[in-house]
Amino acid sequence: MTVLAIRTARLDDLNAIMQLEANGFPSAICESRDVMQQRLQHFAEGFLILEHADGAIGYLCSELWPQDHADSASHSTATHFALGHDIRQTHRRDGTHLYISSMTIAPAYRGDGLGRRFFQQSVALLRTRLPQLHGSILLLSAEWLAAHRIYRDCGYTEIARLPDFFADIAAQDADAIVMRLSFF
Repeated sequence: MTVLAIRTARLDDLNAIMQLEANGFPSAICESRDVMQQRLQHFAEGFLILEHADGAIGYLCSELWPQDHADSASHSTATHFALGHDIRQTHRRDGTHLYISSMTIAPAYRGDGLGRRFFQQSVALLRTRLPQLHGSILLLSAEWLAAHRIYRDCGYTEIARLPDFFADIAAQDADAIVMRLSFF
């Protein structure tokens, strides 16, 4: 597998991150510039950029959760997953679970497996940087079938559904799927 050019995001990436956010998600669920800046400033090592000759073509944003946050996710609580949540309230430097709060790549680069490779290599990089990790957790719309396949193929399993979490953007199924991967 070709090693991708992945690096830690910087504040001067914020314009590119916001463009990727706007192109990657329906406007009703796009994070604000302030939220992204706060996440970048609070946990830069968990905010990764996929670079190409064209510049930043993808990002992955994460935070560290303690075991109890990860466990509560399997009990169908949407509290920690809320759009625009304050990373300072959920992130713990000594957290053992990587919560992947957002990931996207530019539309022009979709369709050839780049998103899957970026996701896999980003998680591997973060596991190397953060040896205390025991697992990872993420949330996605039940309607995002391609993303569901990527995560499932990477070993993630569904642990809960949050009813109507994506009601603002859903065509048919507004549920959110919570997925988890154990590293041990």
